[in-house]
Amino acid sequence: MFEWLQQLTPPTNVIGPALIAYVLLDIFLIVVLARLLGSLMVKIKQPRVVGEILAGVLLGPTLLGDNLSRVIAPTEARPVLGVIATIALALFMFLAGVEYDMSRVKGRAGQAGLLAVLAVAVPAVLGFPVAQLVHTPVYYGPAGETLLPFALFIGAALSVTAFPVMAHILMERGELNSPMGSLGVAATGIMSVLMFLYIAFAGTVAVAQGFGDFILRIVWIVVFAVVSWFVVRPWLARTLPGMMKGEALTGNGMAICFAGLVLYALIGHLVGINALVGGFAWGLILPPDPAMRRSIAGKVNDVAMVFLLPIFFALAGFQTDLKLLTLETLPATLLVLAAAIGGKFIAAASVKLFGLSWREVGIIGALINTRGLLVLVAGLIGLEMNIITNVTFTIIVVVALVTNLMTLPILNMVSQAQVPAPAKA
Repeated sequence: MFEWLQQLTPPTNVIGPALIAYVLLDIFLIVVLARLLGSLMVKIKQPRVVGEILAGVLLGPTLLGDNLSRVIAPTEARPVLGVIATIALALFMFLAGVEYDMSRVKGRAGQAGLLAVLAVAVPAVLGFPVAQLVHTPVYYGPAGETLLPFALFIGAALSVTAFPVMAHILMERGELNSPMGSLGVAATGIMSVLMFLYIAFAGTVAVAQGFGDFILRIVWIVVFAVVSWFVVRPWLARTLPGMMKGEALTGNGMAICFAGLVLYALIGHLVGINALVGGFAWGLILPPDPAMRRSIAGKVNDVAMVFLLPIFFALAGFQTDLKLLTLETLPATLLVLAAAIGGKFIAAASVKLFGLSWREVGIIGALINTRGLLVLVAGLIGLEMNIITNVTFTIIVVVALVTNLMTLPILNMVSQAQVPAPAKA
């Protein structure tokens, strides 16, 4: 039966009504499979995102083979799904910006800032020797032949931490407002901004044509940031509160939110920092009114997380083929995985300076090692820019799966560790 399916010929010249039918069918399969596998992961005490990533992988060439995968999602349908995936990511990052609570940083800015800088910088620095060791045509694409852009994107993949997943785990454990929990959340909040600044910088370096073009792009990014913070943010603070009805934002207010999201995603795309960074920036500059942000998040959450985001996982799955991981690529896979995990735990050791115990160091390390889906975002950007190959992207998917799966077991192990009682005099 399976061999017969493998022999099916992918459809060609899929246009018009047939293209619409395929896209709708693909979205149906993607959403259902992501929800089923995500729910299964939740039942075995693992993050839902692991099942959603696996759903994308299962629809790709890893299990089905490239031929059968293209029978389900023809070549002509994939660019359409890619556009939807871009909107999904922009909406997801907008939601992350909306739910970003700057007040959590207050009072712990110094400690959280140090941890955040180290948690991004240490893995990013490790990305250079790792990239040097694996800098061969097997792992770099045409735009990654020069070491710098390749190393920057390897560093970006190593430095990612999933803020929403980390906060959710702390809430489930009742440790969100503990000294260790508040430090971790504050640090990861700052880290979110630093990570996307770093990804934006890496993308700018990759697409810049010469030093002059690079400087021009940096200038545009600075202008974009300054205008956003000092012009657009005050305008939103004056305009949106008047569009609240009770504790809910009205239709006109939501129209401004969505129009601004699309505009910022477009600007992010045009200046070379990627549409998803633009979406995050737009969510960040909305008025800090908690009721307004809850209203926006409530209206966006299910559409972004349940309906649209699985399409991104499927797009990533189409680019992932775990069969590419052979004995020849195993050393590179283990090297990248070791650097990804080791960099985060090395950075976590800095919390000893704040009087936390080694047990709490282990908890912080496990939490900031959680990648969620953001590592796939960094990898997919590098793949779309032809900086990395499908082999490297597949390695990044392995990093995402392993680091997400190991978070809860490490937390449980460290939490249950008993600190020896002091010896009696």
